[in-house]
Amino acid sequence: METESQMSNENRKPGDRGVESRNEETEPSRVYDPGDETELSPDEVNQHLKKSFLFSNRIRTLSEVYLRIDGGVDRAGIIEILAAEVYYFVEHDFGFLALLTPGRNTYEVHALPSLAYGTRLDGKHFHVSEGMAGWVINHKRFILTDLDSCPAYHEDMEGALAENGFKHLLAIPLQTSDDTIGCLVLSRVEEKPFESEEIWIAQLLSLQVAIALKNRELFEDVNKRITQIEMAHEIAENLTSTLDLDDLLSLAAETIRKTRSYFDVTIFLVQPEGGALLAAHSGSYTDFLPHGYRQELNEGIVGWVVKHGEKALVNDVTKDPRYVAYEYHNTQSELAVPIRIEGKVVGVVNVEDTRIGAFDETDAKVLETVCDQLGSMINNARLYDQLQKTNATLTELDKMKSDFLGIVSHDFRTPLASIILAAKAMVKRGPELEELRKSEYLRIIVDQAERLKQLAEDTLSITRHERGQLAYHFELVNVERLVKDALNAVSVSRRHVIDPRVDPNVAYIYGDHMTLRQLITNLVSNAVKYSPRGGVVKVTVQPHEGGEVLFSVSDEGIGIPEEQYCRLFKKFSRVDTPEAREIKGSGLGLWICQEIVSGHGGKIWVESEPGRGTTFKFTLKPEQESR
Repeated sequence: METESQMSNENRKPGDRGVESRNEETEPSRVYDPGDETELSPDEVNQHLKKSFLFSNRIRTLSEVYLRIDGGVDRAGIIEILAAEVYYFVEHDFGFLALLTPGRNTYEVHALPSLAYGTRLDGKHFHVSEGMAGWVINHKRFILTDLDSCPAYHEDMEGALAENGFKHLLAIPLQTSDDTIGCLVLSRVEEKPFESEEIWIAQLLSLQVAIALKNRELFEDVNKRITQIEMAHEIAENLTSTLDLDDLLSLAAETIRKTRSYFDVTIFLVQPEGGALLAAHSGSYTDFLPHGYRQELNEGIVGWVVKHGEKALVNDVTKDPRYVAYEYHNTQSELAVPIRIEGKVVGVVNVEDTRIGAFDETDAKVLETVCDQLGSMINNARLYDQLQKTNATLTELDKMKSDFLGIVSHDFRTPLASIILAAKAMVKRGPELEELRKSEYLRIIVDQAERLKQLAEDTLSITRHERGQLAYHFELVNVERLVKDALNAVSVSRRHVIDPRVDPNVAYIYGDHMTLRQLITNLVSNAVKYSPRGGVVKVTVQPHEGGEVLFSVSDEGIGIPEEQYCRLFKKFSRVDTPEAREIKGSGLGLWICQEIVSGHGGKIWVESEPGRGTTFKFTLKPEQESR
């Protein structure tokens, strides 16, 4: 039988902390041998017979314990049976199992307190390079030593035992035929060392425990794989039940967490403007991260996964510099896997658990399969959402066109009716018509004909702008003349005041005179249309930053709510307020204005306040950029 002196004294140096325990030649317990000529006293014979009887009883009992250990339903059950029985076979004051975690780079301590002693070790995790338990696991050899001579002394383990007065330590690896899964450690307070028979029984017991734990591990592993396959199947079925992206992600997070009983599951989506947005969450703390939380890509495990496009499997977050802790969070292990669409990372599924060493490569593989499914479903949901928006836009556009046709028909009929009535009156009265009345009828005909012409130009502009057939003839344009021509084309009643102001420093610009006149005319017509009686419409032209020229058309009308700004420059779209609905319009004027400004390389925007008026502004670029 191999002892500690064989395995650790060979490399010791004077003064080194090492193994100082019984030599292999230490005299074992003497057993009565009939051929031995040494005479034993009756008391010695009785003592040896009694010891042999007790030993044989322990061996018989050991087989019964084997059956109980082998029948343990899970790891906790096996440890409980061992804790209840081990003292009967090997006297000790405190013991524990050191079991490797799934990542196999750490082990967890499971205390077996046979007496009232306790330490701070229970439930702690150590690296496999730390403590006597790690030494035994790595070397796959048992060791019998005292605490002061441990070859792998660790303050948090052996130091904790020493604090409780333990002196002797027996550590035996838990080995099966092809694997080492941990070790059994027994310690004593008194000076009495462990005997050969106890070491032998402890080795047999450790072997049976190792086999039972390994079998349970294999059984649990099979069940885990089945559960993971079922999870993937369930998620696949659930994901096909909806095309709503929010519902899809929430359902996925909830299914992953409940199927595997994880502590927390979050799903992040990468945003075009940067960062990853928390899109779905399922966990013990419903508000551990605020709604709309954004994870920066230069911090946290999730940010690292998005940035590098690789999974991150961390079985002890306290030792990973990428980990970012949150308040009320008990995470010990974290697994984050990227979601891809056509090779591009679009999100991350992040799974967390309160146990150290909670995940293995199989967990990662299953989660990668789930992420593949999610990527496909997210793509489908986005396409569906895009299709829904396109359909809504087309529906709205169709309605706008119908409204436009109705408005245009009305707008065309109104001036035509005025022209027809004025012409009929002139024909009917003939020579008898007074010059004043005749002049008034002619003015009506001319004004309404101009109105028809403007409507026709606006309508034709749609096709020209859409087909790119509108040709711009750039030339030197006198700004003051341009403004006057535009204002002359606007039908203004006496109830409105037009106040044009052209800065003398802006005398000429380069542009297309005809379309620019139409632009200003449309803006002024709008200002007049939406202004109350007595309202002032200001038209100003002044220098602007960057050498540009700024045009402004202001009114004192009903104003426009900020949330309605997005409707202003769309074709056939009009402001949707009770006041605006009372005023007729085709919804083309501002769209045409935007097209003209864009054609000149400028920008157009609106500034408004409901009830206090509106100002439309546009800029034209310098000569060299306008052409």
